[in-house]
Amino acid sequence: MVSPEVCMRSLLSTLISLVLALGLAHVFAATPVHAQETELPHLREAAQAAPRDAAAQRALGIALLRAGRYREARQQLERTSRLSRGSLEALFDVARVSFAERDHRASETACRAMGRAQKAAPLTRVCQARSDLVWARSARAFEELQQALAADPSLYEGLYALGEAHRLRAATADAEAAYQRAIAARATSAEPHLGLGRLYAAVGRRDEAVRALRRALELDGTDPEIQFELGRLLADDEGRALLARAVAGRPSWPEAQTSLGDLLAAASQNEPAEAAYRAAIAARADHEPAHAGLGRVLAARGEDAGAEASLRRALELVSNDQTAMMSLADVLARTQRVEEAYESYRAAYGFDARNAEPMLRAARLALGQERDVLASGFLDSILRNQPENGEALALYGDVMVARRDRTQARQYYEHALRAGARDRARIETALRGL
Repeated sequence: MVSPEVCMRSLLSTLISLVLALGLAHVFAATPVHAQETELPHLREAAQAAPRDAAAQRALGIALLRAGRYREARQQLERTSRLSRGSLEALFDVARVSFAERDHRASETACRAMGRAQKAAPLTRVCQARSDLVWARSARAFEELQQALAADPSLYEGLYALGEAHRLRAATADAEAAYQRAIAARATSAEPHLGLGRLYAAVGRRDEAVRALRRALELDGTDPEIQFELGRLLADDEGRALLARAVAGRPSWPEAQTSLGDLLAAASQNEPAEAAYRAAIAARADHEPAHAGLGRVLAARGEDAGAEASLRRALELVSNDQTAMMSLADVLARTQRVEEAYESYRAAYGFDARNAEPMLRAARLALGQERDVLASGFLDSILRNQPENGEALALYGDVMVARRDRTQARQYYEHALRAGARDRARIETALRGL
């Protein structure tokens, strides 16, 4: 079995080659190129050279945190806290690790350590609020933040946490206001801009999200989370390069690996996409989107046995993944198991009838087998829900051609054109042939 470390090294090598092939060096030059993971050897040396220097120890701890090396980060930041004689700020750094891990129990432990030092301090209350947010207890978090900010209205950590609390409740205007106050309190911090980017992306304000994330990247070009959020939002060459940097900075991050794989697969870069999906699976064996993505790229390469195994594993993990079920149906159809394929297309459509693609594929398969009655049944299922679906109407025209009913075929093709069917050239050719 290949180790996760070998998978990561193989992926990074592949990504470097991809970046060079795509001519994306300008993207890397736009901001500092050293990702957190690749900075670690230098920071370790600096920390070893100055074992009593709290700043050097903290720099290594924060880099470990951002690289996703949570156990090491906690140990390093606890060491820093001892050097800092248990200052609240140093103890809060230890708590940051638990917030990043989404570990409520560890968060509570870290906040109790702060409470033993200064129970009523505003920063201690912020710690408790962020611990409550880890457990999605926003009402309690707001109570703590209200008291913290009443004592210190310009406390940056409190204002940032308030923005996060409002964002998680989808309170857009309140979150915006809190993030802007955090920006005013600490203009050099990228965190509130990252929060704004996530907020705007969640409510469909893409252009504003991109602007906020670009500002975050200007302030902190080495943060993998900023690279990840902006990269997947852009979904172009620049986006792929940013996701590659996020992966370089935090190799064991399955969500980033999978997002990178998705963008690479969309650009028909199937080999590096496969490497990204396999790295995600090495990092988290039960990460369903990576299994589904791997199945799709293997299917695109004609590796049907591997594709089927990956897609079935994805469906074991998330049984109602429509895309995975539809991709499995494609593999079944291509390997001549057409009755199983039809059942899988039906199942995929049942997961979300708003997406007609599974039934469209089933209808095309039936037409290819000269089973026009079966094809019309699939198309009827679509048209009952979406009577103006241009693709279904066009395929119904094909059904009528198969039945030698030119009048009905013409009506369906013309209706499909009025409904905005995508393949107008094919439909117009079919009409001329009637």
